[in-house]
Amino acid sequence: MDRVMAHRLGVEWPEQGRWILGLIKPTVIAALAVTILLAFIVAASKPAWALLGAGRGFIPEGYYHLWGFVLLLGTLFGQAIGWAGGSAIGYYAMTLVGFRAGWATARLAMSIVYLGLVVFPLSVYHHLYGGWLLNMPRVGLGEWLTANHPGARWLLISAHPIIDYSLIPLAALFLGLLWWFGERVERNPFYQMIAAVLLLLTSLAVALSLGIHSTLIHIRIGA
Repeated sequence: MDRVMAHRLGVEWPEQGRWILGLIKPTVIAALAVTILLAFIVAASKPAWALLGAGRGFIPEGYYHLWGFVLLLGTLFGQAIGWAGGSAIGYYAMTLVGFRAGWATARLAMSIVYLGLVVFPLSVYHHLYGGWLLNMPRVGLGEWLTANHPGARWLLISAHPIIDYSLIPLAALFLGLLWWFGERVERNPFYQMIAAVLLLLTSLAVALSLGIHSTLIHIRIGA
């Protein structure tokens, strides 16, 4: 047993450490790309974040969109970090209950936590606020936004369903990449960057969806 533990500590952990270090560059590139995309989306939809009014009473009204960007960015990377931590914990727990340590178990843990990342936040949100959203009068909302906040219409009305349903192809691409190209994702920086981009795009879609629904609820409360 001591010999096995020494082997694990002396050989396997350094190998894993080098693999993790190899993830840093593709992850940073993916994070920068998605952050720039988020900045463009927020800049193009300032009136929507003014309607949300995040930071009201603490920051000037003209900077609501900046606070909205900060909240979205925190949600985006918070989910990504939660996925990484949840995957590591899930992998460790699975090995304790009898799953074989290795890449197949790691992929399974990552897949389960990823699906939780997609489903859990929106499910909880709809459970808490779904009644208000369903009872919200949708007829005339587009017209009201066009007349009073035209810059918010494209995000709250036009892009809203696209963002929500984008989670389906993003999940299919991420899980497909993880399982069909698993060995390449484990070793190839290019495939790792693609996986990181898909993960962060998923987090971005969830963050935007939560932001849009929060804005619609704010409009409902103020109506």
